[in-house]
Amino acid sequence: MSSNLVPTAFTRWLLAKSRATRRGFTLIELLVAILVGSVIVGSLLYLIVELLGTNAREERLTQSQQDMRRALDYISRDVREAVYVYSTPADVVNQLTDEPAGTPILAFWRLKPIDVSTLPANCPAAVADECNTLKIRHSVYDLVVYIYRNNSDNSLWSGPGRILRYELTNYSNINSFTVTSGYRDPSKPGSSFEGWQRGTGNTAGRAVVLADFIDNHDNSRTVSCPTNLQASPPDGPTASNNFFVCVRDGGDDTDPLNQSLYVFLRGSILDVGSGVALTFGPRSQTSRLPTINTEVQVRGIIEKSQ
Repeated sequence: MSSNLVPTAFTRWLLAKSRATRRGFTLIELLVAILVGSVIVGSLLYLIVELLGTNAREERLTQSQQDMRRALDYISRDVREAVYVYSTPADVVNQLTDEPAGTPILAFWRLKPIDVSTLPANCPAAVADECNTLKIRHSVYDLVVYIYRNNSDNSLWSGPGRILRYELTNYSNINSFTVTSGYRDPSKPGSSFEGWQRGTGNTAGRAVVLADFIDNHDNSRTVSCPTNLQASPPDGPTASNNFFVCVRDGGDDTDPLNQSLYVFLRGSILDVGSGVALTFGPRSQTSRLPTINTEVQVRGIIEKSQ
């Protein structure tokens, strides 16, 4: 009798244990677990996306800032060698027949060094004076114009706008003293820097892109220049506040031997035309508009009142 009771009790214990082991989660428990897991995973994914977006945005801003700095440094070095700066670029740009489309911002004449060792040892009689002058001066006068152009006209460029550098040099072939079409030396008698007129034929200059990702003109922003300096381009239909310079008026003789320039440049990380950020998107206006400016002292001034 007792031998039958022991296995029966043990069997019941095993069955109860088995039922307790097989007991699963209820539907409510599963829903709560899924909800909590979703919140945790969603929060982690959101954090990862935000970190990636911030990193991409900062990298784009850093790259844009570096591009603006390089462009500004190049312009500063270029204009520092100027001998005559136009207070209104239109004064000389109107003489060009091949000026790239866009808004002229800065125009000046600068001395461009040449290698006089390539010139003939004995100057030809027909160009003796010109040849000997080049050997003494070791340079020629080049006309340089910086232009802003909106990128909506060309899908090749990604940013809202770009800067072009146009240059009209003296000779297309200096060894044969072949003058570039449309060029006239402003230092020769009968010509001048201030009232320069192009030479024979259409001008044949060369234009290259200096920088991309330049911000568009903002009608809500005003241009402010230091005392005795004026904005170039001046206020009006061609005004610009994304890329402009503050230059001394050509008729101002208060500082005849030195001419200060302030160059202002505002970049952008927005895609061309659409206004959509190239990264996950900045959170504020200032986070997508790297702005820099610098002061330049022009080393050489010609045709200024003493």
